[in-house]
Amino acid sequence: MKWLFIILASLFAINTTYAQKLPNVQKASVWAPANIKIDGKADEWNDQYQAHNNATDIYYSISNDSENIYLILKITRAFVIDKIIKGNISLTINHTLKKKDDSPVTITYPVLKRADANSVSNLLNSKIGTHNDAAGVDNSLKGLNNLLSTKSKSINVQGIKNIPDDDISVYNDEGIKAVSKFDKPLVYVYELAVPLRYFDLPNNGLDAFSYHIKLNAEKESNNTNVEALVSPMNSGGLPPPPPPARASVATTDFWGEYTLAKNRDEWLKTYQSVIKNILQ
Repeated sequence: MKWLFIILASLFAINTTYAQKLPNVQKASVWAPANIKIDGKADEWNDQYQAHNNATDIYYSISNDSENIYLILKITRAFVIDKIIKGNISLTINHTLKKKDDSPVTITYPVLKRADANSVSNLLNSKIGTHNDAAGVDNSLKGLNNLLSTKSKSINVQGIKNIPDDDISVYNDEGIKAVSKFDKPLVYVYELAVPLRYFDLPNNGLDAFSYHIKLNAEKESNNTNVEALVSPMNSGGLPPPPPPARASVATTDFWGEYTLAKNRDEWLKTYQSVIKNILQ
């Protein structure tokens, strides 16, 4: 057992060191990988992130290409994942560095109905051992992802004039893409892509702007009498998990600044053109 303890301690130390090396808020602009795909997997990022935010306990990267702004998150703590399932994540983009914007754009995902959120939450709690499995319930990663995919069908959009409906389908034709999945050993990966045209950034996006990432807790009205509202039928056949600790259901958030990254090849062409004009 001693060797097992040493291995676990070493793994914890490595993970802690990695988190400590990352800034609390992303510092650099990042051009998105050419092979980027919004599929709830971090393969194209090689599991590398630009920051680890202490307030929300998430790893994240914001990036862009000529068409979209992208957000990828990785959450490793089960209670934070559970909070996201019961609440959601909001990304707000402002036009300038000011935190108060007259017309910010906010994208919220995942958006689950109360019974659906409880169903996924209970299966997750079964997976981590908060309560016993129910007979015949598949709480494998595949089972979790199948249930999450079935229940999570909406994206909430605020502040985009061309999209009058607040809630749109994850299969929308507006170009907004959002997918989240569970991955080994038990982490939650979240990916979001939003077309740049919806943000109407001034100066063609050359100026820095502020963003706000918020992990929304379950509504206060939803935190009462959970046992009475969750039945075996809408919880995947599982008994409801024990009441969560207050810290695990509190809304957490942070602000950051970002400037659109430029494609290196396009920048080089512009630079060469400028030099050519100077020499002529």
